Amino acid sequence: MEGVLGARNIPLRGAKEMQGMSRQTSNNPSLGHTMMPLENYGSLMQTIRERFDVIGQLKASHAADFARAESAAFHGRKIVEGTAFACLVAIENGLTTIPRDAKGQWNAEDIFKNLKKKGLEVLPSPSVIRPATPDEEKEHGVKTTIEGLPERRLTHDELIAIYQRLHGWAHELNPYTWVEHDTFYAKHSPALWSDLERLERFLERHFISIRGKGFYCTLRDKNDGQTKVLPLQK
Repeated sequence: MEGVLGARNIPLRGAKEMQGMSRQTSNNPSLGHTMMPLENYGSLMQTIRERFDVIGQLKASHAADFARAESAAFHGRKIVEGTAFACLVAIENGLTTIPRDAKGQWNAEDIFKNLKKKGLEVLPSPSVIRPATPDEEKEHGVKTTIEGLPERRLTHDELIAIYQRLHGWAHELNPYTWVEHDTFYAKHSPALWSDLERLERFLERHFISIRGKGFYCTLRDKNDGQTKVLPLQK
């Protein structure tokens, strides 16, 4: 999303309605409930927000450096996977279907590569919702605009690279390769904490859409701190 996007006649939910988005039932058919895309997206974002909260607690804790880092990397990897699933939900919302070979996938790298191969470039776009300026209101007839934050964006390839780096923390260190955990931490932790910060800035407030239908998400609402997802349509 470049520059400013007019949000004409968007059906915004009120804050009270959106409080119910913090927890949703699983879309597992065996539970007798299939979630709509809005519910599904909200559930994914709530879980991602909780993982960022845990990462923040780990970063501030006094536990051993390596243990903190590998635990944070675990949650970071799950966040990238949740982001890949969120892209599938956004595609389902806009196209009413998702690629058949994407269903049943869990590996974020494979999902992103499949979507990119099919030309489905849908990704969260870091953005803020703000009142339209007088000129924007006059030119586009809108009261509200979504303004992109291009400096916070991540591409499919950047997300895949982060995912791969996070995987480096997933297994116990081979003592014949790394003598000390502290040595591994010293070499790889700067990239780890930087990647996790980039992911949070990428998802903190974002817009995602395909064919004019999408969602705006804030992981922490300024008024009550809750995770909220608004359905938007151009």
